[in-house]
Amino acid sequence: MDKKTAETDVLILSVEAGTGHGRAARAVAEALESRGMTARMEDAFAFGPHWVFASVIGAYLQVLERAPALYRFLYHSAARPKAGFLGQHLMTAYLETFIGEGLAELIRQSRPKAILCTHPFPMGVLCRFQEKEWLRQPLAGVVTDFCIHPFWAFPGVRRYYVAGEALVDELAAYGLERARGRVTGIPIDRSFQAAARLSRQEAEAQMGLSPARRRLLVMGGGLGLGPVEAWVRGLAQASMKDLQIVVVAGRNRDLQARLQAIAASPERLVVFGFTDQVPLLMACSDLFITKPGGLSSSEALAMALPQLLFPPLPGHEEVNHRFLIEHQSAWEVRTGELAAHVEAILADEKELEARRQAARRLGNVFAADAVAADVAALIDESWPEREPPPAERDKG
Repeated sequence: MDKKTAETDVLILSVEAGTGHGRAARAVAEALESRGMTARMEDAFAFGPHWVFASVIGAYLQVLERAPALYRFLYHSAARPKAGFLGQHLMTAYLETFIGEGLAELIRQSRPKAILCTHPFPMGVLCRFQEKEWLRQPLAGVVTDFCIHPFWAFPGVRRYYVAGEALVDELAAYGLERARGRVTGIPIDRSFQAAARLSRQEAEAQMGLSPARRRLLVMGGGLGLGPVEAWVRGLAQASMKDLQIVVVAGRNRDLQARLQAIAASPERLVVFGFTDQVPLLMACSDLFITKPGGLSSSEALAMALPQLLFPPLPGHEEVNHRFLIEHQSAWEVRTGELAAHVEAILADEKELEARRQAARRLGNVFAADAVAADVAALIDESWPEREPPPAERDKG
């Protein structure tokens, strides 16, 4: 039986909108495989015409870039339950029309024992399959932000894996039983587990970094978004001594080239492009300067690394920003105050340590393992009902 038709224990559906949903999916897949289970990861939009992705995710990115105020209005309007559930219904109907047949065929071929989604859009289509009474496998969702949008709230979902207890309260506000929520933290790559055991000096040595009394890690997500260049130029010119700035440009090669052109000594400024060594960089840094993406923030929390957050993108990043500030694991800053604010933070060791402890309480380096363990238990609980009769399976 080839890969396209092989059965699997857990089918994981994601959406390639940014990098966070896919990273969370991969983390859970690796954790399942470490338990001896099989996992298959797929982008839900790959099972319909290519223009469907453009019409949904492409349109979202265009509005976000060209009309952020409009996107903010639309997001927060849809976050109200009545409008949110209407939007959820319309989006689900649209996606079922164009990707539903492909997803149904995927499920028939892979015959998973459970299905996990790291994005709400495919979850809606799966819940429609439940309503048609042929999909009986348990459904679970990994919420990769610090809030639950109404688009996530479906009565057919058995588990929601979330970042904090406040999100369980949000489930209850949408009329779902609190027991469906599991506070696991947002799943992050297993490499963070090894990095968390290292000393600062060990992590420095593995990265080949010169020792520094204080080190800043600057990132704009996997796509290098935000005013990263402006941040770094300001910090590089600041008067702080014994400070090293490590900046990760991600897949943004143009940004990487501009950063490397900044006049600064190699001891002062170190520039990386795309790297899989972020766990080591976090293990030897004192402060993480970034935008409030769900995955990168969760990685920092798990590594007990305080964050300095720049103005968020409209929508979910605004909610993430508020969550991290309210839980005392991060600070916020305006661009013009950056160097002075960084200097004040690094000079106050007592407050810095308090933020480390707050981050440690929120983060979980073993979040993916916790999700995998609960999915395995969910399969065991559900085995009598997970296999639909052949006639129903064939209907799709």
